[in-house]
Amino acid sequence: MSDSILDSLSSRCEELATALDQDQELAVAARACLPSVTAGTVTFGIASLEVDGASQECVMIRIMVDDEGSMRSKVEAGGENDSDFFLHARTEDWKSFFATDHELVRPYQSYWGMLRVLGPLHKEVRIVGDTNSFARHTRVWRIALDRIRNVLNSKEPSAATNEDIPLPEDEETEEDTITGKYTWINHTEYGKVKLFYETSGTGPQTILFLHTAGSDSRQYHSLMNNPVLRQKCTMFAFDLPAHGRSSIGTKQIPEAYALTEQSYLESISLVIKKLNLTAHDNLILCGASMAGHVCLAAAIHARDLGVRGVIPCEGCAHLPFSQPIYEMKGSDSSILDPERVCGMIAPTSPEYYKRQIWWQYSSQGTGVFAGDLKFYFKGWDGRDRMSRINTRYCPVYMLTGEYDYSCTTEASAETAAMIEGADFEAMKGLGHFPLTENPKAVSPYLLRAIERIQEKRGGG
Repeated sequence: MSDSILDSLSSRCEELATALDQDQELAVAARACLPSVTAGTVTFGIASLEVDGASQECVMIRIMVDDEGSMRSKVEAGGENDSDFFLHARTEDWKSFFATDHELVRPYQSYWGMLRVLGPLHKEVRIVGDTNSFARHTRVWRIALDRIRNVLNSKEPSAATNEDIPLPEDEETEEDTITGKYTWINHTEYGKVKLFYETSGTGPQTILFLHTAGSDSRQYHSLMNNPVLRQKCTMFAFDLPAHGRSSIGTKQIPEAYALTEQSYLESISLVIKKLNLTAHDNLILCGASMAGHVCLAAAIHARDLGVRGVIPCEGCAHLPFSQPIYEMKGSDSSILDPERVCGMIAPTSPEYYKRQIWWQYSSQGTGVFAGDLKFYFKGWDGRDRMSRINTRYCPVYMLTGEYDYSCTTEASAETAAMIEGADFEAMKGLGHFPLTENPKAVSPYLLRAIERIQEKRGGG
């Protein structure tokens, strides 16, 4: 790209508009966010705001849907008064954003990442205009930016048509080995809960997978079908109360959910006891994001829980809350939530898994994701307790993806350094959902972690 985003984009306006017009996913997103069933238009700008506060001319993207539901696009140079909202950043930020997949570094894989990481540091990175329109049309501007990046890098976008996206070669597409069942638990805070869990594999190592905030155990289907893991492990995963296929508890009030460390550990403990997961005295917990945090909490209480190893992914001792993008309201959370979180996926992860994560995040109960974030950001602080973890009894092997701008590799490495005897490994080419977004790439890391834990506790 040239030094100016305007030069790079405006010189190819017709080509960019043609690419957007041909994109079926963008057309669906545009129709879905119309305020009514009639025609509508959204116009947003990509603008470069320099340090002195002087804004360059903007590139405008106008997405129009007619009365019959047909979409057409227009890309052109524009000014500050021509748009519903503007995506502002510095010229250097846009150059990094529009880099090729293999040149992208966090947080430039998504504009959400730029807002979240760079926004608090640089006043030039911000939304200007109607923030409600920005939130309501998040899927539209995100897809449009992704497609423009593809065109600028002469890449044919795999999601640009309604053709089948390719299934990863390692994905099991004929027979599934996972068995799902329901059981009941009696939770102190939630009351009586009908809980859903899944199991797969017949190996000697017992492992319990814990899902991320606002999702459920479908995240682990690919790994739980992996033939190597099925041979080495007997795997379990469950949906937390009020998540996925688990019911809301008898004491829970809809929209009042707020996850705490105590309630989270109790859910895990009840599942461990109900399914007798400590029978072989070798139970490993593994999870990412908030589940990575709680793996560390479980390691503190390892003897009480019967946990003999943890693999915290994308976890650390504490994350300060400085994320205003998670306090945006007034939009459809089933669209807004998956758009916000999926920016943390590695750009090189297969499109199939990206869509699965998006879909799983779109299908949760009202307020569930927000309630989980209360633990992820504000309810978890283990900084003064990491030294209590006994890695001779419960070995710790931490893993974090290089594209994760929420819990960074640096944050995880710093936490590992607080725990005597803990291991840490940064994962190349992976993001915030490593166990889900690219199972083939994460499998070597996971197997290495399991073997290291077994070795440290004498073979399990």
